[in-house]
Amino acid sequence: MEDLRATTFSNDSTANSFYIFEKGFTQFEDEGNYNLITDYSAKIKILNKEGYDEANVEIRLSKSKSGNEKIHKLEATTYFYENGIIKWMKLDASNIYTEKNENYDIVKFTFPSISPGAVLVYSYQKESPFFFNLKTWWFQDDIPKLYSSYETSIPANYNYNIKKVGELSLDVNTSKIKPRCFKPIVSATPGDCILSEYTMKDIPAFIDEPYLTSKFNFVARIEYELMQVTNLNGIVKNYTKSWSDVDHELKTDQSIGRQLNRTRLVKHILPENLQQKPNNLSKAKDIFDFIKENFTWNGEYKIYSDMNLKDVINEKSGNVSSINILMHNIFEREGFKVLPMMISTRSNGFPTKLYPVLSEFNYLMVQLEVEGEKYFLDATEKNIGFGEIPFRGLNQYARLLDFDNESSWIDIEPSDFSRVVMMDSLKVSADGTSNGISKHVFNGYHALQARNNLEKLREDEIFNELTNPSSFTGSGAITLKNQKEISKALHIKYKLNNQTQKINDAIFLNPFSFRFFKSNPFQLESRHYPIDFGYKDAYSYIINIEIPKNYKFEEFPEQKSLGLPESGGNLRFFIRQNNETNLDVYCKLSFNKALYSSAYYPYLKEFFSEIIKVQTQSLIVIREII
Repeated sequence: MEDLRATTFSNDSTANSFYIFEKGFTQFEDEGNYNLITDYSAKIKILNKEGYDEANVEIRLSKSKSGNEKIHKLEATTYFYENGIIKWMKLDASNIYTEKNENYDIVKFTFPSISPGAVLVYSYQKESPFFFNLKTWWFQDDIPKLYSSYETSIPANYNYNIKKVGELSLDVNTSKIKPRCFKPIVSATPGDCILSEYTMKDIPAFIDEPYLTSKFNFVARIEYELMQVTNLNGIVKNYTKSWSDVDHELKTDQSIGRQLNRTRLVKHILPENLQQKPNNLSKAKDIFDFIKENFTWNGEYKIYSDMNLKDVINEKSGNVSSINILMHNIFEREGFKVLPMMISTRSNGFPTKLYPVLSEFNYLMVQLEVEGEKYFLDATEKNIGFGEIPFRGLNQYARLLDFDNESSWIDIEPSDFSRVVMMDSLKVSADGTSNGISKHVFNGYHALQARNNLEKLREDEIFNELTNPSSFTGSGAITLKNQKEISKALHIKYKLNNQTQKINDAIFLNPFSFRFFKSNPFQLESRHYPIDFGYKDAYSYIINIEIPKNYKFEEFPEQKSLGLPESGGNLRFFIRQNNETNLDVYCKLSFNKALYSSAYYPYLKEFFSEIIKVQTQSLIVIREII
């Protein structure tokens, strides 16, 4: 009755539905096929019509040539409150459907008689022959949960690596040995089991916000990876490989290791005059530019190549692995020290460091060492600079492959700031309008993004797509400089025609024709995952304002100097008056870290609010001298 009468969720006023509880229990089937048996049950509260999606349930069942998962004892009931009476409607078996796919099936059903206030209760048992793939338990979902608990009973001779993902803490985390709980065959002596329980309470919904890599890096859950099994005869069977095993596998693989050895195929690719240059940084940059200009990435992500190197050379196109293996071989052929490196892109999630899982990598680049410095290179982007990698690749760390010695983990965070510098020169007229020019200078990842966008934009789209103009800002002619000179900063100049507010003899001027950000990207009450910008960032805005001789500066906005904890960044806003009719406005902003922990979230949220206030609420009052 209490569940049915609830109309709101006290922990989250924005919730449309929530889990009252969910429970799971997985154990091994004894005296049989050693199948995994998982019993699941859940109770969900629907608060309003926006929460109706939770009435649609999908249960994924894996399958392979060796077997498939099955569902037993599926029951679902909708409870609702009507005229002071509790009523319920059970799911009819005829309304349960199975969608067939190549590698998995999906059991689907929709709860009957849904209405605001309803409580949905369902349970089932899943039977799985895949003991190596113990169920991942997802504590966190896109709706909040009051209570989520998972228990397992695992035979002691099965050794799993158990990993908790996410920042949320467990309220219960216990393990104990239960003697003689598992009997593998009829004649065998029962073996011990390890009973474990993991519980979380008051779990917030996981909501995506900007500056997030992949949500699956941080959604709270328990994962299992089978390491080894000790059979009854004492023989140990390992299910995970070591990195030395993987190195050997990759070294002999047809599409990676063997392609990396085919340096003879690239003998005549470079122009002779480039081959004759000494092996210095200048030559390395020329080789990199040559590859970008003459070979094209087809947009496919893989660490394995679908094409051999000869086909890539002939077709001048290939996936990310093909293009960068070609680059690796050219550098190696020329006598440079170069190694391949595997990463997982930002949207793909972090690869596991504890043990090798090759399927978690989807991208291959190279590390080049020249003149005592190491550079990361990726030739898939035409507009990228030497030593930069695309933003999609800024996923904190990579696996450097060295088949002659030993592969290792390396950090891939850029050391330099990416910058935007804006310089305005405005001349205010007596009618309150202002005219002038604005010069925008981009370097680093800002330049890469701007150059990529310029290739897709018409000239009349550039102003609104590449800037965040204020509502009163208008633009005329546009001039571009260094669009193709990747090694130089990109310059864009706009002619400005701005409007402002004039009341009687006073002009109220907001000096910021452009904003660094359209709005505050952080809106959550709290965030339980890091803020990942990918790179260190800096913005500068210098505005020179000239007013008519018969006017004076009467009032200035409050100047500000703010800093993030532990030198994480700073904001400075100040005005310097040059003479009676001329002044300069300065606004400088820096984020000194590429990655901020979730503990920074309230500070960053407030920091962005102050940035928005400075650029939207700062007014200079200019009054006519009478």
